[in-house]
Amino acid sequence: MRIALIGPPLRVLFGGQEVQASDLVAYWRGDPAADVDFVSSRPELPLVLGIIEKLPYVRTIARVPLYLRRLCQTAHKVDALHVFAGSFSSFLVATAPAFLVGKIFNRRVLIHYHSGRAEDHLRRSAAARLVLSGCDLVVVPSAFLANVFQEHHIHAAIVPNVVDPARFEYRSHEPLRPRLLCTRNFQPHYGVEIVVLAFARIQKEFPDATLCLVGKGPSETTLRRMVGELNLRNVDFKGATSPDKMPSVYEQNDIFVSGSYVDCSPVSILEAFCCGLPVVTAAAGGIPHLVDHERTGLLSAPGDANALASNVARILHEQAFAQELARRARQIAEFHSWSALRDSWLQTYRSLCE
Repeated sequence: MRIALIGPPLRVLFGGQEVQASDLVAYWRGDPAADVDFVSSRPELPLVLGIIEKLPYVRTIARVPLYLRRLCQTAHKVDALHVFAGSFSSFLVATAPAFLVGKIFNRRVLIHYHSGRAEDHLRRSAAARLVLSGCDLVVVPSAFLANVFQEHHIHAAIVPNVVDPARFEYRSHEPLRPRLLCTRNFQPHYGVEIVVLAFARIQKEFPDATLCLVGKGPSETTLRRMVGELNLRNVDFKGATSPDKMPSVYEQNDIFVSGSYVDCSPVSILEAFCCGLPVVTAAAGGIPHLVDHERTGLLSAPGDANALASNVARILHEQAFAQELARRARQIAEFHSWSALRDSWLQTYRSLCE
C-alpha cells in the first residue's frame, strides 16, 4: 500500500498533531506493509520569500500554491491520502484542499481529526461537515471525539494516539518533590493561567516549589505578567522544546499538571504516564477517557485552580498513593505503543484501500 500522510511539520511551534504525524512517518519507515510518504501541510517558503515568514496571513496565502503542487505530485503515486485535521482555519487551508485533490485524482481519503474543539467546529462549519461526510473514513484518537462526531451523524473509527515508552523511560520519582511540569502551548483554551494560579497556592505551602512551562503562544505575555504580579519564584518559561529533548525535561520534574478548558487526548499526558510522573489535570473534553480519576491520575473541573492545587497537594502529601497512580498509568501507556497500535493502523489502511 502506498499512503500519503499529510500533516503539519515539526518546527519552532508545534503540538500534538505535529508530533503524531512525525512519529507515524518514522514508525512506518522501513516497514514493507505500508509505503508512507510525508507531505507537509505547511511547506517551507523559498528563501526569496523568507521575508514574509513573519506575516501570518500572507505566509499562509503564499504557501497554498506550493502545498497544492506537492499534493498533486504525490496523489497520482499513492493509493490513499491520510490527512491530519484540526479545527476552523487549519481545516480550511490544510484539510479541505487535500480532500479535494484526493477526489480529483480518485484516491481514497482518510481524515485523521484531532481537535478538542470539534463540537464547536462541526456545529458552526457546514463546509467541515460536508468534507467529513464526503471522505472515505474519519479516524479520531478517542471515544470522546467519536461521540461528538456521532452527534453530527458522522461515523468515526478510533485509533488512539501513539507514544514510545522506550523513548520516555519510566522512573519512580521517590520522594516526589514539588517540581511541577506543564507542557501545553500558551493558547487560551489550554488554561495555562489556571496552572499558574494553582502554583501560587502550592508555593505558599511548599516554598521551594518550581514550575516548568514548556511551550509558546499568544498568551505568553499575559502569563509572564501573572507570574510577576503574584510574586512567584522558580517559574521557568522553557519555550518550545523539540521531542528529542523532552525526556530530559520529564526527568527533571516530578508532577505533571494541566489546566485545559478544551482538549482531546493529549500526547503530553501519555508521555507523563511513560515517565512515571503522577498526572494532575483538568477534566476537559476527552481527558477523562484517558485519565481515570484516583486510578491513573487526579482530575478536577476545568477552570478550578483551587481544586487543581488541592490535587497537587494531595499528591505531595500522599506519596504512596501517588506512586501507585504512576505505576497504573505506565501500564496504560503500553496500550499506546507502536507495537500495540501498528496492526490497528494497518487494518485501517487496508480497509480504506479495499
